[in-house]
Formats: sequence, C-alpha cells, structure tokens
Amino acid sequence: MNEPTDEGTPADGSAWRGTTITTGWLLLLFVGAYLISPASILPLVMSDLGITEATAAALVSMPQVAATVIGIPVGIYLDRVETRATVPAAATLLLIGSTGDWFAASEGSVSLLIGSRLLAGAGMFVLWVTCINVAASTFRPSRRATATSVIISGYPAGYALGQLGAPRVAAVVGWPKVFPAFGVAVLVMSVAFYVAVGRVTRFQRSTDPMTPLVFRGVIRNRNVWAVLVVTVLGYSLYMVFNSWMPTYIARRFGVSLAESGTFVALFPAVGILARPIGGWLSDAVLGQRRRPVFATSFVGATVLAVAMFYSTTIMVLVAILVLAGVVVQLQIGLMYQSVQEFVAPQAAGTAVSLASVAGWLGSFVAPVVAGELVTTTGVDAVLFVFAVGLGVAGGLTVWRMAESGESPALA
Repeated sequence: MNEPTDEGTPADGSAWRGTTITTGWLLLLFVGAYLISPASILPLVMSDLGITEATAAALVSMPQVAATVIGIPVGIYLDRVETRATVPAAATLLLIGSTGDWFAASEGSVSLLIGSRLLAGAGMFVLWVTCINVAASTFRPSRRATATSVIISGYPAGYALGQLGAPRVAAVVGWPKVFPAFGVAVLVMSVAFYVAVGRVTRFQRSTDPMTPLVFRGVIRNRNVWAVLVVTVLGYSLYMVFNSWMPTYIARRFGVSLAESGTFVALFPAVGILARPIGGWLSDAVLGQRRRPVFATSFVGATVLAVAMFYSTTIMVLVAILVLAGVVVQLQIGLMYQSVQEFVAPQAAGTAVSLASVAGWLGSFVAPVVAGELVTTTGVDAVLFVFAVGLGVAGGLTVWRMAESGESPALA
C-alpha cells in the first residue's frame, strides 16, 4: 500500500474537514436526486412522451452513459489539475443540462431530453470523482475507506430524495420542472463545497504527474480489472432495484405511484448508514481488508432477491427490500478505495474514474436489460431472476479476486 505525504496534522483544520465532508455529502445528495428522479415518475414519462419501458429506463441512465464515454480522459485530466477548481464549472454544466431537460420534456422531444441528460451527466461525473478524491486526501490511509464511504452516502440519500420527492413535486408543478429544481440545488452546494475544500490541509497521495508508463500499468493490472467487474455487478444490482421496484410494487399490489415511490425510497436511504458501516467494518474491524465486505454484499443480495420473489404481501416485500438496500450498499464505498490500492499514487484519480465508469456502465445497462426482460416476458418478477444472476456472478468474482487492503497485524 502506498503511503501519502503528510502535509499537516490530523487536528489541523478539523472543523473544516468536517465541513468539507458535509458539503460534499449535500452536493452528492442533490446530484443523486437529479439522476434518479425519472425513475419514480416513469408512468408519467411513458404516458406523456409515448415511449416504452426500456426507453424510459434508458432516460434514467443517460447521465451514466455520458460518464462512461468521458470517464477515462476526465480521470487523467483530474490527476493533473487542482480538482477543486472544476467543481463550480461542473455544477453549472449540470444545471444547463437539467434546464434543457425541462424544455425538452415540455416540448415532448425525446431526442432533446436524451441529449440534455447526457450533458448533465458530464457535470455529474466530475462532481462525483472530485468528492471521492477530496475524501481520500482529507484523512489518513487507515480511515480513507470510512471517509470515502461517508461522503458518497450522500448519493443514496439523493436517490431517496428523488424517489420520495419527485412524484410530489411533479403533482404540483408538472414533472418536467422536477429536473431544474435539483439542478439549482447542485449549483448552490457546489459553491459551498468549493469554499470548504480551500480551507482544508490535506494528505496528498503524490506530487508527481502520471506518466504513460504508469497509465499502462493501471490498464494492464488484472486486480484493477477484478475491482471493475465487481463494481459493474454491484451497481447493476443497485440500479435494478432502484429503477424498477416502484413500477413493480405499483403493478403487483395496486398502490399509487407516490406510495410505491415512498416504499422504494427506503432502499437507497439505508445507504446513508450502510455505506459508512461498510467502510468502517473494512477499516476498523477487518484490518483494512475489503474482500469480506464484497462477499457479504453479493451473497446477501442473492438470498434476499430470492426472498423478494416469493413475497406475497407488500409489507414483507418492503422489509426485505430495505434489508437488501443495506447489504447491496455495504460495498459501494469500498470499490473506490480498493481500486486505488492497486495502483501507483499518482494514478489515484484515474483509478477512481475507471471504477466510476464501471459503476455508471452497470447503472446504465442493468435497468435497460431489466426493461427488455419485462417487455419480452411480460412478467415483472423476472427482475428477481436477473438480480440473482448478478449476485451469483459478483460472488464468484470476489472469490477469485486478490485482496487490495491489508491487516496491520500482518503488514
């Protein structure tokens, strides 16, 4: 494992360290709310735009498509610059895209809506990577998995906010105006985050620029690729439940869209605790080992998907869904810390970007595949079969992968 250069004492600027994590958490809260908001109003989107389930699900995932396309070059760029300066610009880009969403949805233009969601996704990706990089450099290596897991727990909180709030906002002002509402909030929090980051003395990983040789080492590292596969599968599980459970519950039990959105909001909401707990377990209990948490997450998700398939009452289903939200999200913060532990310190940003691209890829592909499966079979419960397949594949990958962290007792 690579040790950072200590540029200050842990107590130096401790109040601003807390402020940095808090503002970054709130920034990702509104980013997540913007991203997921179409999922909780899919029937309205499909009805007004005259599109199929698969196309509607693709609209949810368009920002991830943008992240997948730009991820690697952006990661390389962020390893060469002071990432703090990119935050307001990226937030402005997301606001422009969300405003375009409003216009496109109001005009009934699906192609324009796709384009504006892609534009917003570029800003979203930069904000995501920057928040992770800042969290990693704000604390010592022995606490980085915890810090990273804490700051990105704002994202599932944003999913919960989007699932819960979007149908209610749409009922008052119409669903097209949901998008810019979250875009404005992102811009406001980006300014607060920018100010906080500038007041923190951080632990820097490396002062050397990344070279082509280092980059080739990252790409050829089989351990990095194992983490990327785990990330694709983990996020696929996460988004299958997030994007399709509101529609499944509404159709299966005959409840309103707002009610089903409220139930499903619990699934990402538990990530507020589950993600930091996963990081804490790995850092403090397991001696910085990552694989046990990954394994627990995939095995638990597989078992719970089977249980949801056989659930006959809405309360039992929701209870299992909440538990699934915990186990699926235990590993999510660790993905970004684990991948950095396999690379040279000057490639940390690139490694995070690669993992993020893998996550966005899974987030985009899985809901679309799920939508196609539902459309082809005509059976909503096929979602759980798909989830079981993802969980089994994830468990097998973890079984074969190397350990990126290490126990202090064994170091």
